[in-house]
Amino acid sequence: MPKKINVIRLSSVHYQVPDLSRERDFLKDFGLTEVARDNSRSFFTGFGVEPYVFFAEQSPDSKRHFLGGSWAAATEEDLRLAASHPKASQIHDRQGPGGGKIVTITDPNGFPVSFIFGQQLKPRGEPTMISRSSRDDSELIQNKAYDKPRKGKFRRFNPGPSPVHKPGHYGYGVPASKYKETFEWYTSLMNLSPTDAVFDPQTGEDKTCFMHIDLGMEYSDHHSFFLGALPEHLPAFVHHSSFEVNDMDTQSLGHDWLVAKGWTNCWGIGRHVLGSQIFDYWFDGAGNILEHYSDGDEVNQETPFSREPEAPDSLYIWGPNIPLGFVTGRIEDAGKYPPTPAPTPSSAAANA
Repeated sequence: MPKKINVIRLSSVHYQVPDLSRERDFLKDFGLTEVARDNSRSFFTGFGVEPYVFFAEQSPDSKRHFLGGSWAAATEEDLRLAASHPKASQIHDRQGPGGGKIVTITDPNGFPVSFIFGQQLKPRGEPTMISRSSRDDSELIQNKAYDKPRKGKFRRFNPGPSPVHKPGHYGYGVPASKYKETFEWYTSLMNLSPTDAVFDPQTGEDKTCFMHIDLGMEYSDHHSFFLGALPEHLPAFVHHSSFEVNDMDTQSLGHDWLVAKGWTNCWGIGRHVLGSQIFDYWFDGAGNILEHYSDGDEVNQETPFSREPEAPDSLYIWGPNIPLGFVTGRIEDAGKYPPTPAPTPSSAAANA
């Protein structure tokens, strides 16, 4: 069996957009911080260690394009292993803050996937929505019905964008005939392992799969990558990219901020089933779906792989009904709802 490229985290995602100025405005309201720019590119970071988590670039045409995710290779040997792939680029300098070296490979659907090594990480920051007047060791402690450890201390928040911590995951919907090939390609290429899958109860075939970075006994996010099987006539497309925020309070404040700024909500706020995240999906300045999430599951090699039949209740346990815009990925469908019965995870591309 060929050796896999070992990665340790998802580092960033790369989008091309037709209106870079509008995208910059959205990303700032979304809770990202611009750290570098020129006339055709902007790099945005969160309060985590990544030098940047979102690379926004002026599109060469009037359309939006997704140019894949970048994954941090565990070692320099893993970077060289990536470069030995028959569809790989040569090793070259990484663009943007942090430097390092990068290799890019094309997946079976024509999407790039990149591997980086040697970038300079930045110091870890802190969420910034707690009011300065109430910042102390108790700021994140919650009082519950029978357990009230926060005594004589208050939780006060500043309104504003919800600060983004790090990139959590991204994934694709692909034609059903390409689903197995794409799944096997990614799980053979790198140390991605399935966490949960949803299958068609009539055929027994998997329709959606969520994959985590396999770090052995070390815990990692429930999924950093996902795939959903689409009807055969639809082309492969990125469904969404997701970014972690600190907690539900800041997530809700960020939701209200985006509403007040006039941006288009896709779906949320709600709670997923698989992965357990509190989700909030938005259409960005170009019509791409970006997600804020908090309170997601962590897994390791001892976490059993789970499969369950597809059903509407596999998508969420509470929150608004599933909107048509989440199913199609089209901002034109925002505010509309699909006909009953509600869509299944596969028809919604993925529930992440």
